Amino acid sequence: MTKLDTLISISRHYGSNPTYVLAGGGNTSFKNSEELFIKASGISLSTIDQDGFVCMSREKLGYMEEKEYSENVAEREEEVKNDLYGAIVNPGNLRPSVETSLHNLIRYSYVVHTHPTTVNALMCAKNAKEEVERRFGSEALYMEYTDPGYILFSRLKVLIENHEQTYGNCPKIIFLQNHGIFVGANSIQEIKAMYDSIESRIRMDRDLSLPDCKPKEHESALSKMIAGHFSERSLISRSFSSELISHFTESKDQNQKISRPFTPDIIVYCKSKYLFLESGSTEEEVKKMLADFESDNGYYPKVIIEEKQGLIIVEESEKAVNTAMEVFMDMMKISYLSEQFGGPGFMSDEQIAFIDNWEVENYRRSVAKS
Repeated sequence: MTKLDTLISISRHYGSNPTYVLAGGGNTSFKNSEELFIKASGISLSTIDQDGFVCMSREKLGYMEEKEYSENVAEREEEVKNDLYGAIVNPGNLRPSVETSLHNLIRYSYVVHTHPTTVNALMCAKNAKEEVERRFGSEALYMEYTDPGYILFSRLKVLIENHEQTYGNCPKIIFLQNHGIFVGANSIQEIKAMYDSIESRIRMDRDLSLPDCKPKEHESALSKMIAGHFSERSLISRSFSSELISHFTESKDQNQKISRPFTPDIIVYCKSKYLFLESGSTEEEVKKMLADFESDNGYYPKVIIEEKQGLIIVEESEKAVNTAMEVFMDMMKISYLSEQFGGPGFMSDEQIAFIDNWEVENYRRSVAKS
């Protein structure tokens, strides 16, 4: 088995497990002294093959580590994107993951970056930093939320260098607040063992059980009206229920715990604003709320929560409905479990705005749709 075959194997192992990766999230890489093979942006890890990876020149990635970029956010991200394209060895028709430079920083052959539900229950909680330090000590590096892209890379570079100076090695485990985890090792066997250990240590002395999460088709008078409303625009609306959904649709106060995104993935697939319909709302009132929502935000609500009823997803296709439903259900799981670590800790308005407007995530969203 070649190194690339091994990389495909570990990618599919975690990519096919929805408790680790959903939709086009996560990325994996293998590197030697000259080249780095990284998952292309928007490609699903669950079915990836050799055509889903981009081969990068580590020499040219190294130049990027030392280069000074513009202080203007838009100009800087465009410069970084162009340099990433310039570091491609092959193929030229794919876009390397925006986290390519982070993978190059981690000094191990294999790097597997995922967004596990259990990990993000901790990473999206108010006590994330304290809990990571207590459970992992010097074995892991904790990174407070930083806008993805070049700024995240440059700040993480400093943290890794400081860790190496203090402990004499590159960290194998890197936790990113409101994002996920990077795990690096020189074999996939060690990667798997480390992920098992991470899961076990997060669960230590906490009850991380969940109510029934399996979504079932649900129908109410308002969900039928909403489906008809959006069908006139060739959009699909589906309503779902489950014990977990009922936990958050029970009241307006409960809904507040899922009222804002925790991670960039949620914004990519579900946007950042969600519509809550109180019990007793009339059809006319809901029609006005739908119009006001779109006028205020510039897009229709992809996620609608109907109090004491269900979760309504609106999208362009059945596939997109299922993807958004899975991602938002994962958000509910993260919120529910975060109560074990101090309660939910949402992204800030500034962090949300960056992702909403970031060209990289718009590109990933378009690839996922296709």
